[in-house]
Amino acid sequence: MMLYNNHFEQQHVIMKGENSMGFREVKGKVAIITGAARGIGYECAEALAAEGVEVIIADILPEVMESFRKIKEKYPDNQGWAEIVDVSKEEQVRNLIEGAVKKFGKLDIMCNNAGINGGEKSVIDVEEQDIDKVFNVNVKGTFYGCKYAGRQMAKQKSGTIVNTGSWYGREGHANSALYGSSKGAIHTLTQAFAMEMAPYGVTVNAICPAYAATEMHWAYVRKEAAEKGVTLESLAEAELYNIPLHRLGTGKDQAGAVLWLASESGAYVTGQLINVNGGVFFS
Repeated sequence: MMLYNNHFEQQHVIMKGENSMGFREVKGKVAIITGAARGIGYECAEALAAEGVEVIIADILPEVMESFRKIKEKYPDNQGWAEIVDVSKEEQVRNLIEGAVKKFGKLDIMCNNAGINGGEKSVIDVEEQDIDKVFNVNVKGTFYGCKYAGRQMAKQKSGTIVNTGSWYGREGHANSALYGSSKGAIHTLTQAFAMEMAPYGVTVNAICPAYAATEMHWAYVRKEAAEKGVTLESLAEAELYNIPLHRLGTGKDQAGAVLWLASESGAYVTGQLINVNGGVFFS
């Protein structure tokens, strides 16, 4: 009982000494965000930069350079940069992370966000090249990001890794087995790696969006509308009906979860698949 009381008193003193700003402070941290040319990745990078985080953004799309220019324009003191990176290539991911560590001497936040959809196909129609394309980006890319960020964070005994999962990886959806299984693999990777990194004080979690207003999502909706012979507006309205909060998610919604996980207020959260989906999915 004495040990418990002493521990409680110690924790109470620590909490009393924390002001609310300090408990959520991320200023001065260093972050890498993949898949950050647009959508969730870009919004996360911008939100982190707004809080004083040095952001390195990466994407296979050349427009990532323009995306960072916009961030730099708003936050001229930011010392980060943009790189064109194919996350399915292990050497490119390793070089990205090693470059950040060489510049700043540390890596505090790793957001493995790069991903592709792969389109709607029944399992019986999926070709080998379809599997390779989706799993190379979604699974291998996330795996490499975890691997090399984890090595650095284990050395410094601190850090936050946030992977982008999906509700499609948490329950089955017809004609989406390819994308869903790739996200399911990310979920398992997240939880297994959280166990491995816990002794080093490193947290590993995944955020799981549902309907999000990203270019990937709108491309999917446009294709589905054309195939069904309905208007884009009618299909979009039907989607909103399925969302309890009656709006699509945004990159800023996901960024809020990343900011929380990267701060001291989220330091005791690890191995979690965090739904940021407007109430679409609960378990």
